[in-house]
Amino acid sequence: MAQILRSKKLATKFQILVEVAANQPNIQQKEVARKLDITSQAVSEYVKELIRDGWLSSQGRSRYRVTREGVDWILRMARQLRSYSSF
Repeated sequence: MAQILRSKKLATKFQILVEVAANQPNIQQKEVARKLDITSQAVSEYVKELIRDGWLSSQGRSRYRVTREGVDWILRMARQLRSYSSF
């Protein structure tokens, strides 16, 4: 089974990274929260973790970029989802 389907935390991180990647560098946490139907505080906590994980970088207030490592992780998870959905 795809790794992100086993963990809500990983699934949320994946969704946040995809939103940032699609809208970088100018994306506000409240926009992400609205799109994912979670609280701004939850997005803030996830963003802190994603920065610590090295998958997201912050370039000031409301300016985020997905790092190379983050892109690689997104692609790896997307491949797992595609493989699982084909199953």
